[in-house]
Amino acid sequence: MFFSNNVLLAQTNDDQLVTKKRAIYIMNIAGQVSGYKKNNKKFVIGILQDKTTARALFMSSAKRKINRKSIDIQLLESLDELKNIDVLYVNKSYGFKIDAILSQLKKHSTLLISENYNFEPSMINISNLKGDFIIDVNVNVMSKYGFTASSSLLESSLKSAKNWKQLYARTKIVAQEQKQTLKAQEEELKEQRKEVFIKEIESFSKDLKIEEEQKRVEDLQKLTITQRVKFKETKGLLKELENRYSIQKALVTSKERELINQKSLIEKQSNFLETQEKQIQLQREILGEQEEKISQQRKINWLLITLVVSVLLFLFYFYKTRQKERLLIKNLEQKNTEIAQKSKILSRQNSELEQFAFIASHDLQEPLHTVTSFSNFLLEDYYDQLDDMGKENLVYIKEGCDRMSILIRSLLDYSRIGTNRKLEVINSTELLQNIIKNFNATINETGAKIILGVMPEIKGYRVELGLLFQNLISNAIKFRKHGQVPIVTIYGTKLPKNKEYSHRWEFYVKDNGIGISKKHQSDIFNIFKRLHARHEYEGTGIGLAHCKKIVSFHHGNISVKSEKGKGATFSFTIQFKDEPDTIEEI
Repeated sequence: MFFSNNVLLAQTNDDQLVTKKRAIYIMNIAGQVSGYKKNNKKFVIGILQDKTTARALFMSSAKRKINRKSIDIQLLESLDELKNIDVLYVNKSYGFKIDAILSQLKKHSTLLISENYNFEPSMINISNLKGDFIIDVNVNVMSKYGFTASSSLLESSLKSAKNWKQLYARTKIVAQEQKQTLKAQEEELKEQRKEVFIKEIESFSKDLKIEEEQKRVEDLQKLTITQRVKFKETKGLLKELENRYSIQKALVTSKERELINQKSLIEKQSNFLETQEKQIQLQREILGEQEEKISQQRKINWLLITLVVSVLLFLFYFYKTRQKERLLIKNLEQKNTEIAQKSKILSRQNSELEQFAFIASHDLQEPLHTVTSFSNFLLEDYYDQLDDMGKENLVYIKEGCDRMSILIRSLLDYSRIGTNRKLEVINSTELLQNIIKNFNATINETGAKIILGVMPEIKGYRVELGLLFQNLISNAIKFRKHGQVPIVTIYGTKLPKNKEYSHRWEFYVKDNGIGISKKHQSDIFNIFKRLHARHEYEGTGIGLAHCKKIVSFHHGNISVKSEKGKGATFSFTIQFKDEPDTIEEI
């Protein structure tokens, strides 16, 4: 805020001193009140139309703080600008009604500091009498607006009340001086009128000068009226000070009486307490002697009891511990034997399953290859000799054989997943960048965008994780909306360790495709599960089953969150213990 230097040029040295003192009073009062509800970065003091006070506050507040905030001074032209104001200062000389000000403050929760108003309706009023300021704190009005004055501010108000006699005497002196000034101005006015009358008689040619003198006389009359108004205001303030002095005097007298009564009551209570304390001390001495004898006997008894109980507890604990150790050793031996037997059976079954899958796929491929060869032979050599039904059936046979061949290869791949896996430290960003290169043709064809977020360094099986990300990215691009560019976002984060696993990560693959209805979300990870016809989207329905199997190798879970038509987000976790090389085979 900028203030012109011309504001204080017309002030005398005494006026400047009073203005500075007023600014200090306003800031000190504002700092001794609690209940401000504004959350401004600065403590804002608003000055209503008083430029002189606003400049003095601005100069004095540069190095001060209120409620640990720097002070901002704002000059307000009307009550409509009260928004975000913590404290409002208003001087009665500007003609604002105190009731109108308080009604506006209800909307803004602002502390009011007024000057030269009556005490009753205001919150905090300061009265200026010949350079001295009196502070009146109206606790009731402040509490209605949510403010509380500090004890030091209330004491300052009470001290001001004690000095009212001196201020009352000073006010009388001021009133007398104003009376004398008023008389002197009236006498000067009479002399001016006489001179005007004589000049009117002497010469009518001097009309212009006479008009100027009349204007001067009118100015003096106005000045006299102003002095009379000030005298009346001073007289009213004097009466109000007399009333406040009598009220404060009665209040102080009643407080003094209460203090005298309380002091006498405290003296009686202290005498009674002294008597009681002497009796209690005597009883304590008697009890002390008795307790000393009893305590010695108790110590001996407790020592004997403690010794016996300790020996019994030690023997019982030793016996139970030996029993538990024998039982635990026996159970561990049985469980180790069972685990070893089950591990051998499981290893044998896994090898048998892999051999079965290989033999089954190989044995199935041979007759299927025979059927495919003969169907191709019929299509090439006898296609023209068949009727339409025969041609259609022959095409169906060939397509069925092709699909069966793809399914058998997919089943063989599924059975081989993880057979030669090797645990290693993997940079997941580099892994995904290499996988994305394999999709260059598909990306160029569809215009797909693959966005990589923050990716952690992990431990896992590189080949299997590559197949996992490849299947998820392929599905995200394949199951896209018609005419829409697929966007795939991939990111991962490290998870805190839990009781079972010390190395844990979670990854997300998000797309903007066709989505998956909630009723099918639990079935999509089953092998050969398809949700769409083959003419709509190609595939065998085994890709997500691969993903689930790969995640299980990493001791994690895979799930999907999606709504039909709103894309899908696949999330999966991978986790290992402190010694990942000893992880059991799944």
